[in-house]
Amino acid sequence: MDIIRAAIDRPIAVIAAVLMAVMFGYVSLQTIPIQLAPDVENPVISITTNWPGAAPAEVEREIVNRQEEVFKGLEGLERMTSSSKDDEGQITLEFSIDTNMDKALLLVANRLDRVGDYPDEASEPTLSTSGDDDNAIAWFVIRRTAGNDAPVHQFGDVAEDLVQDRLQRVAGVARV
Repeated sequence: MDIIRAAIDRPIAVIAAVLMAVMFGYVSLQTIPIQLAPDVENPVISITTNWPGAAPAEVEREIVNRQEEVFKGLEGLERMTSSSKDDEGQITLEFSIDTNMDKALLLVANRLDRVGDYPDEASEPTLSTSGDDDNAIAWFVIRRTAGNDAPVHQFGDVAEDLVQDRLQRVAGVARV
């Protein structure tokens, strides 16, 4: 018996199958998330400067405001936000999607060099190309197996010397 003969002999079964397919399609259309455009976040460079023992107002006045001044008018910069808290000031620079981040990082570092006369106790600013909102997508855990009596610090040395170096070379990995 071929499929056409079965469909002709059982029209109710065909109608039921079509209705079930339509209902399953409708239910899945409502429950499966469909995203026509992916969430695209602008590239971010964060500058963090530590100043042990300083109050937020001091950090803002002596460090953050000076840094903000030199970043004004930076090519491709769309948004600049800053925060000051005890011992630390942070500036987040958000660039347009089409910005060459290697060039932007170089420009930011050059402009950061223009800021002079940091307080003596303040550390040098650190640059990071990943934002605060970035969450780890993978964890690497090293455990000692049963019967292994090697000191734990040796495992850390192996992870830093071999694994970390190799992971940092992978394109797209921001921080290891």
